[in-house]
Amino acid sequence: MNHNQLKSRPLAYALFILPFILTYLSWAYFPQTAQTLTTNLFNYHAQPQAANSLWLALITFFYTWYIIIAVGIASTWIIAAFLARKKHAEIKHVFPPMVSFLVPAYNQQTNIAKCVNSLLKCTEKYAGNCEIIIIDDGSTDNTYETAWSIVKAAHERYPRVHCKIFKLMANLGKIEALRTGVKTALGSVIAVVDADSEWTENTLTKLINGLQGDRKAVTGYVNPNGNAVDEGFLVKLQRLEYSRGLGVGRLAQGLGDDVLVVSGAVGVYDADVLREILLEQNVRSVTEDLEITLELHQRGAKVGYVNDAFGCTVAPLSLGLLWRQRLRWFYGWLVNTLRVHRGLMLKRSWVSVLLWYSFVFEFFGAFVDFAALAAFPFLWWFAPDRLLFGLNLLVFGLYGFIVGFAFQVVALKFAYGSYTCGNLLFYFPLYVLLRVVNMLARVRVVFGFLTGSNGKWH
Repeated sequence: MNHNQLKSRPLAYALFILPFILTYLSWAYFPQTAQTLTTNLFNYHAQPQAANSLWLALITFFYTWYIIIAVGIASTWIIAAFLARKKHAEIKHVFPPMVSFLVPAYNQQTNIAKCVNSLLKCTEKYAGNCEIIIIDDGSTDNTYETAWSIVKAAHERYPRVHCKIFKLMANLGKIEALRTGVKTALGSVIAVVDADSEWTENTLTKLINGLQGDRKAVTGYVNPNGNAVDEGFLVKLQRLEYSRGLGVGRLAQGLGDDVLVVSGAVGVYDADVLREILLEQNVRSVTEDLEITLELHQRGAKVGYVNDAFGCTVAPLSLGLLWRQRLRWFYGWLVNTLRVHRGLMLKRSWVSVLLWYSFVFEFFGAFVDFAALAAFPFLWWFAPDRLLFGLNLLVFGLYGFIVGFAFQVVALKFAYGSYTCGNLLFYFPLYVLLRVVNMLARVRVVFGFLTGSNGKWH
């Protein structure tokens, strides 16, 4: 880091004062603004009336909570993501390390060809040596035969890429498939790729260039493509979600190399560290990528993020599949943070802060959302002036929509390099539907977890 960068860092981090200022200004002055808009737009002049103290307390709590989330939290993530984009310059390796791709596959005959072919194209752009190890985890379809035909065809076109295929006689699970792969992997770097995922041609090079210093793993952006179906309604909503969660959230985590999840769709690891974790630890949760990443943090390793390293994965195309996916994700999160790696919650680190953030604003936040919906009829009934309450709620909703829309625009820019990204923004008003699914899934999972469930693969 040069002298100018050292001088500019305190000034850059001073930007984090802005969310506090914006949150306070919104919290303190927006009610007056809403009152003025109500008077001028709707020509309604309210008469002062005494409000029930419990009613007023609930209104104040919900108002404060959503102002903090919409203004304070959102602007903090954007600033951190912006600084993360500026922080890391791409450093090329003088001697690019050998990379071993591990591709665990179970009943993926329709996707395995696209996956492996995309990895082969990556090897053409990469200056180092590569090998691709496909592990058929007891598939009952033609995954093994399809993979074998791809490997056979690639032998002549990609002579410097060595390919191996293993066939497990029973479905033992993804972790056992990965253990089989790491035992024979020759590379000093291991890339884990789900068989229903694909990488762009430069993804491997960008990830390896990002695997610098104390970083023991690096991940990139995952684009939900819904099995190459771009027109699917749920896929559009998930692209909006991923742009917010990865394009802003995970990028922001990369500011301090504290990324919480190396996605199974796109990620590279230091081979020695990953081999130790897989062979020495009893990885047992339904979200193995989160468990492995948190184990890295438990060992003091850094985990980075490269925002322009792209992979894409098959996204759920139905509400049933989406619901089961979210149940698995949220069960895995609770099991990993409250049982497997609960020690991380007590460490004095940014990882601990990020984990607590997830509990407060995502899991507890789901119950707040649920309570707000349930309390609305009572708030309406006991409002001292129902018409004024409704008009103010309309103004506040419009303000929240504008702030959320602005955040979504920035998220698309960070994720895809475009403020609009095709017609995705037209789907933003319907994004609330996905939020409702996540809210209900989190509430369901919390009760399930408290009664002893650890979740399961469906």
